[in-house]
Amino acid sequence: MEPLQPKRTVNRVILLGRLAAPPEPVSEAGNVCQMVLTTQEQAIGPTGEPAVRLEPHLLQVEDAALRDFCLRHLTVGQILYVEGMLRRNEWPERNAMPVVVLVRKLLVASWDAGEPSA
Repeated sequence: MEPLQPKRTVNRVILLGRLAAPPEPVSEAGNVCQMVLTTQEQAIGPTGEPAVRLEPHLLQVEDAALRDFCLRHLTVGQILYVEGMLRRNEWPERNAMPVVVLVRKLLVASWDAGEPSA
């Protein structure tokens, strides 16, 4: 029996997080750069204590103009809004994350690289 093939599928990711590693060119790929964005999730742990979970996401930028912007202007700690799609990591020797987010749209939500003040 063959698996059912959906008539329509969606591969879309939206992330809002802090830049955890600076953009770096991927020499094997030409006009591509990669960077790490970290999202933070807060919850209550099993003992009732607050728990924070940080989740790293490997971002890949293929668009030449967006790549140049990222390499010139982005610094660790900035808050970024990212839209993209999931892809298999083609360079696992560079980063062990099995999935990358192929960035289609990127907005800098905060140019301040520091922690927000209370």
